[in-house]
Amino acid sequence: MALTITSLRVDGRETEGWFEGGTRSCPYLIVNVVFKCDRSEDLHEDFTWNQAKAWSEEYRQVTTLDDPKSYEEWLMRPDGWNLSSKYPGWGKEWTYAEPTWQYIEKFDCFWFREWIADCGPTRAIISELEYYKEHGCLPSVYRTVESSIILSHLRTLHEYWD
Repeated sequence: MALTITSLRVDGRETEGWFEGGTRSCPYLIVNVVFKCDRSEDLHEDFTWNQAKAWSEEYRQVTTLDDPKSYEEWLMRPDGWNLSSKYPGWGKEWTYAEPTWQYIEKFDCFWFREWIADCGPTRAIISELEYYKEHGCLPSVYRTVESSIILSHLRTLHEYWD
């Protein structure tokens, strides 16, 4: 198994007087996940670990274009895009991004902690994470690698913040 969830804890809470008028509460969840990824000497075999490590960094390398309009025109030209051509205004830059999870070097594991909205999509994702932790596989059929799906689930939970 390329990815193992070693710890998964979900705590449900409610804010007091979050909405105008102060009478309704807003439910949210605190999700704590610790997971490990298998490592190998071969760069192609530990893709999951490299992907998880990349999402734990504060700075990410992104693709940039000098001018979107000229890039669009280049794409539309008959001699523009093909598998062997390269747009001349393409480059790479570093940008700051909040890390999705933290890498704990001492234990060679990753820690995800997030306050998320308590709603249907987050509950569905959490139930799949719980199933994966218990059984070592996902409950339904996906057409991709399960470890990538788990990382995608965690990135999605990162977007459902409270």
